[in-house]
Amino acid sequence: MEFSVKSGSPEKQRSACIVVGVFEPRRLSPIAEQLDKISDGYISALLRRGELEGKPGQTLLLHHVPNVLSERILLIGCGKERELDERQYKQVIQKTINTLNDTGSMEAVCFLTELHVKGRNNYWKVRQAVETAKETLYSFDQLKTNKSEPRRPLRKMVFNVPTRRELTSGERAIQHGLAIAAGIKAAKDLGNMPPNICNAAYLASQARQLADSYSKNVITRVIGEQQMKELG
Repeated sequence: MEFSVKSGSPEKQRSACIVVGVFEPRRLSPIAEQLDKISDGYISALLRRGELEGKPGQTLLLHHVPNVLSERILLIGCGKERELDERQYKQVIQKTINTLNDTGSMEAVCFLTELHVKGRNNYWKVRQAVETAKETLYSFDQLKTNKSEPRRPLRKMVFNVPTRRELTSGERAIQHGLAIAAGIKAAKDLGNMPPNICNAAYLASQARQLADSYSKNVITRVIGEQQMKELG
């Protein structure tokens, strides 16, 4: 899956889907308000009819919203605005990824990284979004003969940041998020591998591969039982 950052207006995004947040009770996030204004109140009219309350976990997928270039808009319930903390933010991202993956949105522009999360900056929000996305899509299928995936899986996610000055930190956040996610995946893969495969020799070979891939930062030394005894 490909990740990137950009800074732009939501109504100008040519994408399969735009993702914005809605708070309880039926309160549009600032970005959602922009889209509502551009669409002449189309979104707020739907909320007044009770289509979405904004509770955590709620979603509403809109097609061909007036005056918006994107094919679809995904509204994600974020709960109460003042209660949006780290845990809730990660859950919102997780719900977003699952919904996009299940509804055939192969690429999307996500404005949830502009939500206010207590005590966290844009770097953290982008990095956590990447980590959460990779964790949400993780599956262990190395030993499966028939690997199944959605017909049109999510391939590309763009995270929007408020200003162009934050693009550099956003790109760094993606790099760090991908690195952390890769480490978590490697640990999960080892944990999910059956013991008849994941024995001492297998772990040693994996450690050597890690050292080969990151020779500047990782050194691997494989020791036997006698050497371990000598080390105490």
